Amino acid sequence: MLSDSITLSPANWTRIGEYGRLYQTAYNMYAQIVLQKIDNQTRKQFEARFFQLEDKLYPWFIRGPVYQSALHSAFKSNSAGIVMTTGTKYALVAKHTITMLRHIGSKLPIQIMYCGESDLTKSKRLMLSELPGVELVDLKNILNIDKCSRGWENKPFAVMASKFRHVLLIDSDTLFLQPPETIFQMPEYVKTGAFLFRDRTLADGTFGYGEKRAEMMRQIAMPFTNNLIYNNSRIMSLKASDEMESGVVAWDKLRAMPAILLTSLLNSNPLKNSVYSVVYGDKETYWLAHEALHIPFGLTTGYGGAIGTLEMSASTSKVCGPLLHLDNSGNPLWFNGGLGSRTPSYNIDLHIPEYWVTESAGDKRVKWDLKSMPYCLHGVLNAPENHTHGRINKLTDAQHKITQKMVDLWIEYFQQ
Repeated sequence: MLSDSITLSPANWTRIGEYGRLYQTAYNMYAQIVLQKIDNQTRKQFEARFFQLEDKLYPWFIRGPVYQSALHSAFKSNSAGIVMTTGTKYALVAKHTITMLRHIGSKLPIQIMYCGESDLTKSKRLMLSELPGVELVDLKNILNIDKCSRGWENKPFAVMASKFRHVLLIDSDTLFLQPPETIFQMPEYVKTGAFLFRDRTLADGTFGYGEKRAEMMRQIAMPFTNNLIYNNSRIMSLKASDEMESGVVAWDKLRAMPAILLTSLLNSNPLKNSVYSVVYGDKETYWLAHEALHIPFGLTTGYGGAIGTLEMSASTSKVCGPLLHLDNSGNPLWFNGGLGSRTPSYNIDLHIPEYWVTESAGDKRVKWDLKSMPYCLHGVLNAPENHTHGRINKLTDAQHKITQKMVDLWIEYFQQ
């Protein structure tokens, strides 16, 4: 192995992809050695070289206080659960999300990850620990982390540190209209062990990234550029500026660990600043890692939508509100961004979920209004199934009861 010659440089994404695939090959070989209980000198020699490689590329487990290696962590993980990260600032948002998860009947255990005592104050830890089925975990007690980050960088590290095999990584402001257990039951997840959600379709170059994202993919996944797992990518065909949304990501750690590790690498120094200059935060890094290693993943059949209030005029109809995602039956599943101001305030600027709209095409026929927040998606109310633009629907009575509970809780927690 070439661990001695590895240099992590954001100037060479092709080389980063090669390193990831080198580790993936070694990881798979080592997994077979362990599973077959081979115990001889050859194993010891391979193991020593493999650990050197992991220490160079992904040192978080091997230098940490709990696990011998990433594979050891994957084998020790079990069951299914929800993982989220939060700091002091959004602890109340996390409480709202967890309370709603229990309200809609989710029984999944929840681990809340933070990084160091200064990240999440003692009073907020106490508040969250009192919620049913919640465990708080300091990332530094599981992984080797020299310096804590305070943002989306922590999300893939939270997956690594979790005790669950089947991990549902959610943002602290993600709200579900159905129990999230349904994601683990989706055929695409069962088949692949990974599941991602598409982002809204915005014109290529909307946020100034444009071709840079496609070029990064071409480099990091160079052997597979003409055979990507997601071969209808809007970014690669320059139809859209964004591809994936990371408010919810599902992973089976036993099957996807090399992709989880590469995702974490892309969200850490010395690579993350270069990554974030091309993509918005962590959103595309999950997809990039899977394509770079050609590790299968499932995708929703639909695209991004909006949930909120209906605005109508003589010439147009649109729904304005947070970004909505559907299940594979076309029903509202989750949205993120919360319902308004995420810190207590006299004016909490509530978004009331009453209607929802979804993209039908995932191309230029979709019309988003980005002039102000929240964004609005144009559509037609009660459009026929073959309609190729946005389709607007009213929440059912059952869905409205759930969103009304969300609103009531938001007012209780945030209205001063």
